[in-house]
Amino acid sequence: MVRPTDGKPRILVVDDEPDMLDFIERVTRRRFEVTRCANGEDALALLADREFEVLITDHKMPRMTGLELLERLGDRHPRMVRVLLSGYTDVPEVSRAGASGHVHHYVVKPVDSRSLLAGIDHAYKVRDGDTPFASSDGR
Repeated sequence: MVRPTDGKPRILVVDDEPDMLDFIERVTRRRFEVTRCANGEDALALLADREFEVLITDHKMPRMTGLELLERLGDRHPRMVRVLLSGYTDVPEVSRAGASGHVHHYVVKPVDSRSLLAGIDHAYKVRDGDTPFASSDGR
């Protein structure tokens, strides 16, 4: 596995909307080395040979949803923090994914920079067992 060389943890952002990729990169680039993907297939290819500290993925994408991406990752990369973004607030699969550990935090769109960064911080706590799974709107 290839590891970062500049000391910043790596974040992988997966979204089919270029504007959302731009936004997340702007918000996170001070804390993370940002890598962007437009779909789940490209993300899986990157995850096969690179380590990332955090994965942020949109839920609704063509060909492979964010939940499908997270489920296909399964137990690989167990220390990777996993954040799911969605414009939909009533997604029962998200609760199941949170219970299974596939998702550490769920952020409801539209998302602002504060809620995104707070969601990442919360996801670290969920991954480490310090707090239960929840979405940015408390679900």
